[in-house]
Amino acid sequence: MKRYKFKSRQPFYDKERSGVKNNTAREIDLNDDKFLELIQHMMNGFNDGDIQIEIIEADWVDRYFVRDIRDISVYNNVMVITWNHKLNSNKKEGSQ
Repeated sequence: MKRYKFKSRQPFYDKERSGVKNNTAREIDLNDDKFLELIQHMMNGFNDGDIQIEIIEADWVDRYFVRDIRDISVYNNVMVITWNHKLNSNKKEGSQ
């Protein structure tokens, strides 16, 4: 299983973690391998659980959460990564 890491700032981090906003939109950087790999997943297809996203709160070292990616979409130069929200915290989550 492959995991892709992104940083998020407040107030977005709390919205994303709680499931109010279960996606992130990022400007595509073709010099960053993770975007090339995510585009490849988008084009070739994948199943829920095949790839994950780790969202790290930008102002903390140990605050993060992990979710299974369910959709990757691209519009112009923006990638939208949507994940399955988990109702309960789990061992994959960092400090609260």
